[in-house]
Amino acid sequence: MNTPFFALPPSSIFEDGRSRRDSETRLLDRVDLQGQRLAVIHQASRGISVPRSYQRHPRFEAASRQLAATGLPVDVRLSGGGVVPQAAGVINVHLAYPVHANYPLQQVEAHYLGLCDLIAHALDGYGIHATPQPVQGSFCDGRFNLAVAGKKIAGTAQYWRRNRTASTPTFSLLSHAVILVNANSAELTDMANRFEAALHSPVRYLPEKTTSVIALLGSPVSDFEQILLQGLQNPPF
Repeated sequence: MNTPFFALPPSSIFEDGRSRRDSETRLLDRVDLQGQRLAVIHQASRGISVPRSYQRHPRFEAASRQLAATGLPVDVRLSGGGVVPQAAGVINVHLAYPVHANYPLQQVEAHYLGLCDLIAHALDGYGIHATPQPVQGSFCDGRFNLAVAGKKIAGTAQYWRRNRTASTPTFSLLSHAVILVNANSAELTDMANRFEAALHSPVRYLPEKTTSVIALLGSPVSDFEQILLQGLQNPPF
């Protein structure tokens, strides 16, 4: 049996007024100091999450102000990837834990697949079969999306940080995911496209490339977060 994750209340990490990047750094700091496997599962407020690389775009500040004025604030996260819209019904999973390794690149794939297995098992409970694969045309596309019949239902990302207080080579890993549960995937895609348009970017995402649990089942679900928490008591990694 793998070591269980300790679930933290979302408000203990993602406080109002604190940026996503600062909140994620705070979570990794706890892993550095305590060596625990920590989990935060929550639904973020409506907005756009982007990697730090977007801050280098010459129109980033102007685009952020433009979207914030319409009720769509832009927040910067630690991990890479692309534009991730946040809204009601989008479940965020943040797992932070120590990894003993000299060369973390050799372990990246295994930890991605472990997170995908965790989410896929939760989806299986609803009769939804999801597999890791890229979905060209979806927002924040990546090799370790989870997709159902070629449509993205979840995305994953990682951020590795060396733990300089450890006595042996150790990294604190932030492994996180967004899962479209009771969410309108067409609305989310429109939000992501609004940000790209504000950047004057030619990139546009296709609403038919994503789906959600509610779209597949035809009705909302209320216990998805609890099922994930149960899975974290005997995680696949």
